[in-house]
Amino acid sequence: MGKISKAVHDIGTAVWFGGTLMGTLAMNPAVEVLDDPEERGKMVDEGWALFQPWAAAGLLSALIAHVAMRRGGPENASGCYKATAAAKDLLMATALVSSVASMALGEYAMHQEPDAYAMDDGATSDAETSFEVAPAQSGLTIASWVQLLSGVGIFVTSAVLAAEREKQSVL
Repeated sequence: MGKISKAVHDIGTAVWFGGTLMGTLAMNPAVEVLDDPEERGKMVDEGWALFQPWAAAGLLSALIAHVAMRRGGPENASGCYKATAAAKDLLMATALVSSVASMALGEYAMHQEPDAYAMDDGATSDAETSFEVAPAQSGLTIASWVQLLSGVGIFVTSAVLAAEREKQSVL
């Protein structure tokens, strides 16, 4: 069960993180090539709307696998293992909260201006963006970066935990 949980965790994390990375660093800036600021908003909204179910499924599977792996941790875990596992717990929670915040802010922005809202790129409000939507867009930018940073932390802590498990199995 441990190897299956690890595989599910790794695949789920990769789907969630990879899409977030691509969207934040590539798709959001790429819409600048569109001349119409409202078309930029439509493009970004559609791209994220198509990805969100995949992101949610990836993160949910990673969370479930994480809980399963935590329940089956080493009997005599080292201090390093315990501290790293606690850090990873916090990072997983941060990933979940920032992802839910991102989805909620995106939905809020779309319900404020359902046709589209103007933007310079996928992360920067245009001068024509309404005052209701501009703060939500700023929040989306922050949530995206929190997701990326927590994702990097999840990968790092996963590697440390794997090394600690390997040490434990040798003993």
